Amino acid sequence: MTKITGDTDIIVSELLKGNIAALPTETVYGLGANALNEDAVLKIFETKERPAFNPLIVHVYEVDELKKYSSDIPEKVYDLAEIFCPGPLTFVLKKKNIIPDIVTAGNDSVGLRIPSHNLFREVLRSSGLPLAAPSANRSGKISPTTAGEVLSELDGRIDFILDGGKCAVGIESTVISFLNNEIKILRHGIITKEEIEKITGKISDSEDSVPLSPGMLKIHYAPSTPLYKCADPAKAAERTGLKTGILDPGKYSDLREAAFHLFSDLRKLDESGFEMLLYSEAENSGIGVAINDRLKRAGSGEIVFTGNSFKIIYG
Repeated sequence: MTKITGDTDIIVSELLKGNIAALPTETVYGLGANALNEDAVLKIFETKERPAFNPLIVHVYEVDELKKYSSDIPEKVYDLAEIFCPGPLTFVLKKKNIIPDIVTAGNDSVGLRIPSHNLFREVLRSSGLPLAAPSANRSGKISPTTAGEVLSELDGRIDFILDGGKCAVGIESTVISFLNNEIKILRHGIITKEEIEKITGKISDSEDSVPLSPGMLKIHYAPSTPLYKCADPAKAAERTGLKTGILDPGKYSDLREAAFHLFSDLRKLDESGFEMLLYSEAENSGIGVAINDRLKRAGSGEIVFTGNSFKIIYG
């Protein structure tokens, strides 16, 4: 039976023994293991039923550790870290051999992040370990932002969940690549492209087909109930004849609040017995880009109206 605890010493002991445990970060809850222990990392993949080609992010305690696990670090990484770290920003850099290939899905790069959640940081400090920690859910499903949501996903699959309250951000970190002398956004997050460009200058979004970080798969964050994009969800709900739930990021006062509630709202709708879920996009700028990215990857397609009828465009 999985136990929820507030004791970081228990979690540190488990990780040092080569076991896995769920931990809170400021973004979402992560399923942590010693990133240098291949057997421990394998338990993450087995527990989540995660495909081996999807790499993991490695969490470290401080900026100085970046050079321990990666090489050829551009100065702009340190410029960004000075402003945004600890925090929800992941750097994809050329990896050193100390990082096992299972962590990076065989890529010669590694995603490194310095989280800001106080309990996660205490575990990092006390254990002295770099921790691989993807979201603490079954692969492809909705990311958890509370200990209770982790329990609903992984009860009986892990021994311990460290309860750190509800995650303050609510969506996964921004991921930025510095490979091949080019700066690219691999995954949008609460730290926006515009904020990053104030320090780095103009950057692009990735079009890589090979996943270099989590969050790059076409289908991700998905509820069990079919989820469709729709310009007018209320109108569609009336016409489909199905019991329909509506996810509306626009009901919140700002995009940061919408991101905070996004996965919890999606999970509640998914567990409410609806036959179909509909969402309207957020304003597609700043944090809204990250929200829309999560919803697109979680969705099954789009409902489009043509006169008095509608059709579903899948994919």
